[in-house]
Amino acid sequence: MDQSPFDIIRSYENDFTKTDQKIAKYILDNPNDVISFNMAYLALRIGVSDAALSRFANRTGFVGFSSLRNDISRYVFSHGSDQEAQDQKEEEKTLLSSIIDIYASYIRSIADSTDMETVNRIADLFLGSRRVKVYGVNRTFNTARQFRFRLAKMGFDAEAIDDVFLFNDTANYLGKDDLVILFTTKNNLRYDSTVSALHDNGCHVVVFTMIQNLPYKKLCDEVVVLPRISRDSRGSFLDDQPIYFVFIEVLLSAIAERSRAK
Repeated sequence: MDQSPFDIIRSYENDFTKTDQKIAKYILDNPNDVISFNMAYLALRIGVSDAALSRFANRTGFVGFSSLRNDISRYVFSHGSDQEAQDQKEEEKTLLSSIIDIYASYIRSIADSTDMETVNRIADLFLGSRRVKVYGVNRTFNTARQFRFRLAKMGFDAEAIDDVFLFNDTANYLGKDDLVILFTTKNNLRYDSTVSALHDNGCHVVVFTMIQNLPYKKLCDEVVVLPRISRDSRGSFLDDQPIYFVFIEVLLSAIAERSRAK
């Protein structure tokens, strides 16, 4: 591999005069100055003569100071680009690791929010139900739809609903041995009367939420409060859906396992 102009300068250190040492130190510490300033101004900044710069260049094997300057310029610009690319990769790698670490920590904390005994009770409610309605609105409908899709892949039927009026209508015909699964990230009082009516009809209600104090909590068979990553100050675009999706997989595994056992 060809030596850099800086390596060449260092290789002559034992032959340098005090003036050469002064020039070498300045060039090694301030390569951008060598590129930016003309020879006269550079000599003034270093505190030497133009002739001293020329002698220095000749002593280090270059044909005049302009040759040394050109070599330094080529080296700095080529390796500067490489360094910028490397810095960008490191920054991207750091960002990637940071986001993954945040999501991983929240996913692990799902185990602190619930337990397999609760999950198994919900799985048994599902397997014992005649009809299953899965409700979510806006962002949580993505979760409801994903849950329905994954259930269908396993051979189980459920209907995903994303309209609040259709959700309210379920209270008119669902009853004993039916199950409503509600995904919500908001303390939505519009659900209060519907959940109350479903409860009065004997319909089972299970809520997966990220809210601690739901007004209709006591009317539900089970309420699982999952960690809410979107409120984490370490990221601007962290989304709650991956947390729901991972929990869904836990529940699906329990449903499949308890279905085989029956």
